Amino acid sequence: MEDFSAISTFVRVVEAKSFAAAANKLGMTPSGVSRAVSRLEAQLGARLLFRSTRSLRLTDDGASFHARCKEILADLAEATEALNFANSKPTGKLRVGISLSVGRAAVIPRLSEFEQRYPDIRLELSMSDSPADLNGEGLDCAIRVGQLEDSSLIARKIGYLSNVVCASPEYLRKHGAPRSIEDLKDHRCINYVYPNGRPRQWQFDTPGGQVSVDIDAHMLINDGESVLQAVAAGLGLTQMPRMMAACLLDKGMLELVMTDTRSTGKPVWIVYPQKRHLSARVQAFIEWVRELFERTNQCTVATSKAVPKPLRQEALVEAA
Repeated sequence: MEDFSAISTFVRVVEAKSFAAAANKLGMTPSGVSRAVSRLEAQLGARLLFRSTRSLRLTDDGASFHARCKEILADLAEATEALNFANSKPTGKLRVGISLSVGRAAVIPRLSEFEQRYPDIRLELSMSDSPADLNGEGLDCAIRVGQLEDSSLIARKIGYLSNVVCASPEYLRKHGAPRSIEDLKDHRCINYVYPNGRPRQWQFDTPGGQVSVDIDAHMLINDGESVLQAVAAGLGLTQMPRMMAACLLDKGMLELVMTDTRSTGKPVWIVYPQKRHLSARVQAFIEWVRELFERTNQCTVATSKAVPKPLRQEALVEAA
């Protein structure tokens, strides 16, 4: 077969459900479209369509061939987009899965940057705290945090949700700032509690390794965004991903404390279905998100002292 024109015509006929409608979209005559499909059938030695004056439907061979042709043409389009990525503007719809907390606090407040850079991409976000089924939901890619379990996807690490301790200026004026992990027991701490009722352990990187600390919290909240709002209201201090607090830190509504302490946190990934080529739209989004994490998720390198034994729970080899 010399080119993909006949295959493209066949796919368009199936999508349009008639030769006339396909001809109108392709800028051809109905007879020209019909002849192209007939030539394709002759080359393949198989009938693809049942034709009548009132209907058009696929044969069994035609249905199988149509499904493969759609994949081939989609791969060809993505390969072309990828090749032209550096010299063209990505266009079209991009469907991205993302967790509620990361989306609300970190990504959505900065989407104007993405739209300014890629105005021709129509972004559709699927927000959920449940892992997205990329193939089942028709997603192009998804942002996932922590350990990955789905081996059927390709994953690119784009950074870490590095953790910082922060409080509002009002809280710090009233109560002062903790200077060490040991000082936390004298402060009003606000902590996130998981759906199973288990409070989140705060994690710190120290010269002796990474440690997890159980916090005697003054307030427990089962919603990450609400934890952020409570801290901004001056009700206490918390540890949270730097990226989640970035907007309020930039506005001066929150301040970092214990800045000589670092917590690497959980890895963050962009995952996408196994395909030979990435579309320019997905490449553009990966590039932007990676830059976003580099810019908003910075933490100071750890120089803190060893953790006092009463608060040290367990040393971890790597981030949870």
